[in-house]
Amino acid sequence: MTPPPYLYHALLRPSILQILRAAGYHGARTSVLDSVTDMAARYLDALCHLTATFAANNNEESETGELTPTIVDVRMALQQIGALLPEKSELEQLYNGVEDTRGVDAFVAWAAGPVNKEIKRIALDSSDEATDYLNALKLKHSKNDDDSRYTGSLLGKCIEHGNVEVEGGKYHSISVWEEKMKEAARRPTPQPQPQENEPEGINGDREDSRPPSSGLSSIGDQSIADPMDLE
Repeated sequence: MTPPPYLYHALLRPSILQILRAAGYHGARTSVLDSVTDMAARYLDALCHLTATFAANNNEESETGELTPTIVDVRMALQQIGALLPEKSELEQLYNGVEDTRGVDAFVAWAAGPVNKEIKRIALDSSDEATDYLNALKLKHSKNDDDSRYTGSLLGKCIEHGNVEVEGGKYHSISVWEEKMKEAARRPTPQPQPQENEPEGINGDREDSRPPSSGLSSIGDQSIADPMDLE
């Protein structure tokens, strides 16, 4: 079952609160917080869609049919969305023969600078063991580092159900059927070969494209006003 959108909104809200707190804000209205969270979600959604598009255009599928984005795909998505500014136009960079990396340098400086370090400090709650906000929250509520209580939920590992067996079908599992469907899609469609020694039609093909004539259309030199013998 697909989780409802408000669940993702609730999971993203703590990150927005931590960023606002690191920026110096200590209070906000609920409507303002929801609006900022919604804008951040739309921004991340657009960034992920662009990254997936560039990954599909730049990379080849693996044997399992999956695409793995690279750092180049992420950078192109950041450039497309306007996160790596300022930057000269591509034509101007080609004319000068020098790549404009001011936007990339500014992004790297922000990621390694004091602003991002303050966001990380607030998110991890000054914990040295946790690597992100979610791990810090787990360590805060579970001192024995046991993640079994989160198994099968969004906060834990997925439950491994194994292969799904299909009874009474041609293929014994869904994975085998999926592989056969992929092979059929990759297989080129055979083109029908023309048969030899067949008379050609009027238009050069092997069928007469002219529809069969009826009795009414075969009156020859007779006038349509003349009486016709239909016997």
